Amino acid sequence: MFVIGLDVGTTGTKAILFDETGKIHGQGYLEYDLNVRPGGYVEQSAKDWKKAIVHAVRTACRDVAPESVAAIGLSTQGSSLAVCDSVSEADNVITWMDGRAVAEAETLATAFGPDGMYRKSGWPSAPGGDASKILWLKNRGMLTGKEKFVSTLSYANHFLTGRYATDPTNGAIRQLFSVPERKWDEEILSHLGITEESLPEVLPTGALVGNLTKEAAGELGLTEAVQVFNGAHDQYCAALGCGAVRPGDMMLATGTTWVVLGVTDQLRYTKSHICPGVHPAGGYGAMASQVNAGSALKWWHSQTGDSYKAFDEEAQKRQESAADLFWVPYLAGSGFPDPDPEKRSRIVGLSLHHDKYDLARALMEGVAFETRRVMEEYTREGISADRLMMTGGATRSAFWSGIVAAVLSECSVFVSDCSDTSCLGAAMIAAVGCGMYSSFREAGVMGALRELERPDPEVIDYYQKKYETYCRILKSTY
Repeated sequence: MFVIGLDVGTTGTKAILFDETGKIHGQGYLEYDLNVRPGGYVEQSAKDWKKAIVHAVRTACRDVAPESVAAIGLSTQGSSLAVCDSVSEADNVITWMDGRAVAEAETLATAFGPDGMYRKSGWPSAPGGDASKILWLKNRGMLTGKEKFVSTLSYANHFLTGRYATDPTNGAIRQLFSVPERKWDEEILSHLGITEESLPEVLPTGALVGNLTKEAAGELGLTEAVQVFNGAHDQYCAALGCGAVRPGDMMLATGTTWVVLGVTDQLRYTKSHICPGVHPAGGYGAMASQVNAGSALKWWHSQTGDSYKAFDEEAQKRQESAADLFWVPYLAGSGFPDPDPEKRSRIVGLSLHHDKYDLARALMEGVAFETRRVMEEYTREGISADRLMMTGGATRSAFWSGIVAAVLSECSVFVSDCSDTSCLGAAMIAAVGCGMYSSFREAGVMGALRELERPDPEVIDYYQKKYETYCRILKSTY
């Protein structure tokens, strides 16, 4: 029997067909467009989500018998909002990247106090949150009081099963949900002038949403016997997929943005606004993002025209020549733990003998140093990291992974062999739901982890000294 991990992301949807061992038997993917306009508008179409789900699932399952597919689990982008009279009619989506509701986010921060929204939902008031976007629409007379406020997970669940449902991780990032009470927050809804009737029911991650409807089964080329289990926000699915399920585990997801998600045994609120949430495997998560990471190296790659392989091969030869070269990677402002969109990147120590590969190495090191700063803030707040699980693009570089392991030498670093841990985590949700496994910990056998060798002591010492210099540069520059 097979299960499908379905990831409905920001720029595309991927479906991967797994067996109970975690072996991949098929996969499909379809991209869709973002409509970016002046004024901070970043929109897309919910109908594109549906089209991509159908294409991705059909492609992933084309070589297996329909009756061999037992279940689907979902991973989704968070806080992307479609407003409509009925879920099936949802189309225009205001994505989580949309920035039009700046004034409304400030209004909510004032109404509930500096940390009010954070204490409720686990997320500080922000323009990309659905609470701010709903208030923006209300302020412009664009609501009638009869709308459905549809998010990615609730739309996908409704398309597949006819049931309008979401989970706590997606509810929280919408900034409409109380994490401590695990329900829609009455104060926030009242302030916005909306009711629970306009929102999906909240089911635990992993709960059975239902079987495929006749219509959905026909479109996907599957049977109505396929069960759909409630998913989670994509980062929490990635945490499941890479095995970050116990207190003391920490995920480092290395995509365009690098995301750190620690597992804790209680809700942790911090002055630096680490974002707490309900972990699907039990306990809680604690999440923070580095906005300059994969995106920074991608930018440098676009400027030089060199391949990532060339960066890897040449940069690792540059330890001596780049020893005194530092690149603070704030190409889009600084992120956690000191977020400031006005901060700018700095290159320190550049001279005539340096080349583009010296700079590539310095940039990789700068991203690793910023990760250590994030980890140190977690430690100050009592969130431990005994095991760090790396997943995503940087794990394809043994060199960059090795830098991270040397810079973060106080914890064991593991690398996931699956490059799509959000899909894998969603598949684990399906596997546990349909009875292949009794728990997410047991389902962890679906994802292979390998521990990186501990770097040589001299390499650790080299990076300890270089990190100390990096911190002095930050202190004297910003």
